[in-house]
Amino acid sequence: MKKILFFTALTASLIIALVSCKDGLDLDALRAEEVAMLEEYIEKNGIETTPTKTGMYYIETVAGTGDSLIKVGDRVEISYVGTLLSTEKEFDKSDPYEPYKFTVGSSDVIAGMSEGMTYMRLGGKARLIIPSNLAYGASNSSGLPRFSTLIFDVEVLKHTKSDSNK
Repeated sequence: MKKILFFTALTASLIIALVSCKDGLDLDALRAEEVAMLEEYIEKNGIETTPTKTGMYYIETVAGTGDSLIKVGDRVEISYVGTLLSTEKEFDKSDPYEPYKFTVGSSDVIAGMSEGMTYMRLGGKARLIIPSNLAYGASNSSGLPRFSTLIFDVEVLKHTKSDSNK
């Protein structure tokens, strides 16, 4: 009986593995391609900013005038335009009449957007170059290609400190 259960579990595992790999994607090759495109973009655009520990590039274009940096747990309202690094085509933007609102560090936004906010102050503008490990990674469920580096031009329109950050 144990042998039957073992072989049934083994067969099911093999079927799952085959089905999940049926599209024949080489995820390591896709990730390497992303890294190469990012390096080429950085060089082509003369970007001298050092990436953060997580690999994101934060490029301040206008210094904010707020009294403090935004922290995890704070609420912000931003305007943004998102483009794909690979095509340099816009894929998303905030409504010009309704800023995008979220809590920094929440699951409402990708990790790279939250990280980028922690370098900013109210009124600040920046370009965030966010590698896929801080965005959607190997997933294409967001409608974007797997391993897409994203570029966001953002402006902080409102900053509300959380009670724990006051």
